[in-house]
Amino acid sequence: MKKMDISEQQSPIYEAKNKRHLLIRIIENILSLAFTIVLWLFIIITLYNKLYVNTNASLLHTLTIMTLVVIASILLIILWQFYNWLRFHRKKRRKDFPQQTLAEVGRLYGISAENMERLQQIRNVAVVEFRNHRYYYCIAGESPIEIGMLRKQ
Repeated sequence: MKKMDISEQQSPIYEAKNKRHLLIRIIENILSLAFTIVLWLFIIITLYNKLYVNTNASLLHTLTIMTLVVIASILLIILWQFYNWLRFHRKKRRKDFPQQTLAEVGRLYGISAENMERLQQIRNVAVVEFRNHRYYYCIAGESPIEIGMLRKQ
């Protein structure tokens, strides 16, 4: 039986961000950075003006400005949530991935299908131990099961 090298196997990780259009990713990053900078500048300028320039300003005026900032922040979060809902509400999510077989999960962790069935059937805890530069699931009264993906090279 030919043993497959780990580098030859197809990666089980799906990078969704790489599938989106590059221009959309750049625009989203620029917008988020710009909104963050604007909000921080507004807060810093407001606090500077209230603490050093307008020391005689009333507390009511300061509270009004801070209330407006909180309301603007909440509106921004609500608008962002609405944008995400419009963009993603009809699309498949990670929770919609098809059920994987024990053999597929075992291949991901470097464990045979038979050993995956053994792990599924145990009633006790399987303790992970490190021996001889390898990691094993150790089940009381049974032979240990090597975790192939954690093998030291």
